[in-house]
Amino acid sequence: MNIFRSILNSLKSIPNVKIAKQITMSGLHEQLVLLNEDKTEFDFIGINSNKDDCLYFRKVSSNFNIEFEAIGNSQILYFEKIKNFAIRNNYSHTEETNNGIPYLIVKTNTNTEQTILLARQIQNEIFGNNENTVYDIVP
Repeated sequence: MNIFRSILNSLKSIPNVKIAKQITMSGLHEQLVLLNEDKTEFDFIGINSNKDDCLYFRKVSSNFNIEFEAIGNSQILYFEKIKNFAIRNNYSHTEETNNGIPYLIVKTNTNTEQTILLARQIQNEIFGNNENTVYDIVP
């Protein structure tokens, strides 16, 4: 573990090498506040613990929508599960493609606290993650 930390610390000292900020679900509140205050690089952020479970949060006025992009074949199953989650919970959704990649927008239009509850529910029910799961902040 010390070797891994040494490598990470070495990378931090190299110019233009970005290390993703990591949080657990309890850290999502702070990230959504930053997004809502326009203190992020884009008008969205994402959380991702592995290659399949990346959820995006897009600012819509002072609320948020939840989005999912099926970049790889392994994500198509989750795309359908999130779409079904939206339908079961009476959220409208839009399916789009981004350069041929399926993209799902769940129009939650929820405030920060409601968005966190939904993110927890989706991460737990669909991806099997829990409160201790460590997520990279993307982008």
